[in-house]
Amino acid sequence: RRSLAGRPMWRRRLATYRSVSVWKTIEDQPPQCEAMTGLAAEQLTELVGRVREVVGPEWKRPPVGRPHVLPLFSAVVAVLFGLRHNMADEVVAEIFTCSQATITRYHQTLQPIIRWVTWPERQEQYERAQRNAALVDGFVAPVGEREGYLGLFSGKKHVSGQNVQVVADLGGRVADVGDPVPGARHDSVAFSMSGIA
Repeated sequence: RRSLAGRPMWRRRLATYRSVSVWKTIEDQPPQCEAMTGLAAEQLTELVGRVREVVGPEWKRPPVGRPHVLPLFSAVVAVLFGLRHNMADEVVAEIFTCSQATITRYHQTLQPIIRWVTWPERQEQYERAQRNAALVDGFVAPVGEREGYLGLFSGKKHVSGQNVQVVADLGGRVADVGDPVPGARHDSVAFSMSGIA
């Protein structure tokens, strides 16, 4: 059967079902948001409230241009989901049934706001890690063979990459990440070169 719009009826129903189920799931703040964002439901609700204080009522009805495709809660979840899982904007857009340009715009708009409203917690965590014992570890982030870049091959790991040093508190929460260093460097040298020593 064909619908009036020329699309098969089952495709239209499937598209409607997908968008409705994703919207409903996200708006009701299910347990899946914890896996998507890494935040408990109360933390996510508080974060969205802080972001809402900054963006104000203009999110629902912007003074200029079209209204936003996603409600604020869904937009914040989309940004956190993309950041936490290092997802491409195209993938996040498909999950949240909107365009890639919309997700990119939300990243550009909401990411600085999220950083700003979470600054007190980040600063407190950083200071706590400086006062207490800290864990330091390095890993080689693979970058593949790069012509013209020397010192990327790690003989220990047998891969070309950048050596990244990470400082965390005893609870495992990341406190600081150093600048990448060529992968051929030993962790002790990479730690002093990374800028966090």
